[in-house]
Amino acid sequence: MRISSIGEHGDSDLIKPMDIGKLLNDWPFDPLTVSARIIRGDDGKKKIQMRVDLGLIQMEYSGRPDGRRPKGSKSYLDHYRSTASSNKDFILTPRQSFDLRQEGMQYYHRYLSLHQLKDYKGVIRDTRHNLDILNLIANYAGAAENFTSQQHRPYVMMMNTSAKIMLKLEENDKTEALRILRAGVRQIKNVYENILDDPQPDLSPEIYQLRELQHRITDDGVPTELPASEKLEIELQMALLSENYEKAATIRDQISRSSK
Repeated sequence: MRISSIGEHGDSDLIKPMDIGKLLNDWPFDPLTVSARIIRGDDGKKKIQMRVDLGLIQMEYSGRPDGRRPKGSKSYLDHYRSTASSNKDFILTPRQSFDLRQEGMQYYHRYLSLHQLKDYKGVIRDTRHNLDILNLIANYAGAAENFTSQQHRPYVMMMNTSAKIMLKLEENDKTEALRILRAGVRQIKNVYENILDDPQPDLSPEIYQLRELQHRITDDGVPTELPASEKLEIELQMALLSENYEKAATIRDQISRSSK
């Protein structure tokens, strides 16, 4: 693996590295909360910044989050979907599946941020993108790659459903919000039972969160706020599902400290 850096031997015309310590100190990291904000970039366009452990992520507000056009397309999803439609023998290689997974992680960070910023239309757009990635992998990748990737589907579906519900609640349409919620629960259960071979989908964090939202809509025995330890367990599961092993290790340390 080739690693490049800008240091004392770097070219003089490169941008001088900047210490962002003060910026991070002014915006503390909270492992139990998604912290995001909107800024205006030097190009005049809106950007999203998301605070993460040891730093921050900056993303474009629309289009591919990193602003790039891989292989001249809007996204790897668009490129490989177009390739598949014109080639009946198309099969995703491990590298192409990796490209799609990495792109999905960019959209994951953005839709988490957009949800915290209450831009629910943006959440629906970005979760739809990731569901389409999962569909492409299901149709054109190998069995092992497909099974690993499909474990992300319930969470993406839950975020998509939640955003649709919140839009209906903003319109004060509780009836439609509850219809969407129940449909989302059924679809997530179907994934757990028929794709992930899990006989107890009701114990999943995705269905728990939708059930909690249902109780808040109907006001019939709202569950109490999850204890911090249970929130950490859910965060740990999500980190493992997204293959973010560094974050998972950090959360495990927090769980260990809190249990002492």
